[in-house]
Amino acid sequence: MNQPVNFLCNLLFIEWTTLVTFGLCLFALRKHEKSAYYIYTRSRYLLGTNFLIFSLEPFFYWLEEAGIYNVPHIEIIALSLYIVAAVLLSMTYIPLVQPDYISRRRIICDAVLTVLSLILLYTGTIAGGLFGFVSRIVVTMALFVAIYLFGLRFYSYYRRAQQKIDNFYADDFRLSIAWLSRSVTLTITLGLTSCFTPFFPHWLVGIHKTLCFLSAIYMFLSFINYMLNTDFVALTIGLPQENGRLNRSTILQLQRRIKRWQETPAALTKNITINDVSRQLGTNRTYLSLYLNAYLSTSFMEWIGSIRLKHAKMLLASNTQMNMEQLADATGFTSASAFSHYFKAHEGLSPKQWRRQNQYKTSGQTSGKEET
Repeated sequence: MNQPVNFLCNLLFIEWTTLVTFGLCLFALRKHEKSAYYIYTRSRYLLGTNFLIFSLEPFFYWLEEAGIYNVPHIEIIALSLYIVAAVLLSMTYIPLVQPDYISRRRIICDAVLTVLSLILLYTGTIAGGLFGFVSRIVVTMALFVAIYLFGLRFYSYYRRAQQKIDNFYADDFRLSIAWLSRSVTLTITLGLTSCFTPFFPHWLVGIHKTLCFLSAIYMFLSFINYMLNTDFVALTIGLPQENGRLNRSTILQLQRRIKRWQETPAALTKNITINDVSRQLGTNRTYLSLYLNAYLSTSFMEWIGSIRLKHAKMLLASNTQMNMEQLADATGFTSASAFSHYFKAHEGLSPKQWRRQNQYKTSGQTSGKEET
C-alpha cells in the first residue's frame, strides 16, 4: 500500500470513528425541559442521525481502501446516503431560524420524494445499461435541486431571523446564529462536491475528506455552543412578522413619548429589549417596531445604538478623564470592546482617535478666541 493510499485509509478511519462519536454524543446529551429548547433538542437528534448516516460513507470506503471488503456499488450507496442526509439536514437547520418549518405535509412530501429517488436509483443499478446510467444522472440532478432548495429556503428564513433579532435586542445578537450560515454553507459546498468524489484522484479525495472532517468538527462544536444562546434566539424568531400601518395619532403619540424617553437614563440601560422599551413607553411591541421600521426606516438595535452613540460623543467631548470601560458602562454597551467596535463602525474612528480630534478642534477654537 503506497503512502497516499495509506494516508487516505487512515483519514477515512478517523473520519468514520469521529462522526460516530459525534452522533452518539448528540443523542446522549441531557434533554432540556424548557419549551424554548424543544426545537433545539429535535434538531440535535436529527443532526446526530445525520452524523451516523454520514459515517457510513467513510466506513464503506475505508473497508475498500484497507482491503477488508469490496463493497459493491459503493458510489450508489454513497449517493443514496447523500439524498437521505440532504432531507434530514434541511429539517435540522431550517427550524432553528423558522420554528414552524416542519409540518406533517412537508414530512410526507420529503419522505415520498426520497423513497422514489432511492427506488429509481437502485432499480437503475439492478437493470444496468442505459437505464442505469440515466437513473443515476436523474437522481444526481434531483440531489442538486434538493440541496439548492435547502440553501434557498434556509437563507431566506435566516435573513428574516436576523431582522427579528435586530428588532428585539439593543445589542448585536446576530452572531449567535452566524454559525448556522457558515455550517449550511459548508454543508452545501461539500455536499455538492461529494457527488464527484468517485472521479477524483486519491490526493484530491484526501483533501476533500480532510475538509469534510474539519467541517464536521466545526458543525458539532458550534451546535453544542449554540445551546447557550437558545433562549435568546427562540424568544425572537418565534415572534410574528410585524405588518400593517400606524395611524397619524399613534405616530404623533409615539414621537412625543420617545422624545421624552430618550432623555432619561432608561435609554442607556444595558441589554434592553424592545419589550422593555414598549412597556416604559406605555405601548406594545408591534406598534413600536412598526414605528421604527416603517416610519424611521431603522431597526430597534440601530435606533438604540444611535442614542448610545450620541450620548457617548457628548461624554467623549466633555469628559476627558473617563476611560473606555467607564464610557461603555455609562452608555449602555455591554463591554469596552463592543463600544469601541460600534463607535468605529459608525464614525470611522476609534473613540480615542475621535476624542483627540475633537480636543484638537476645541483647543484650536479656544486659542483663536483668545488671540482675537
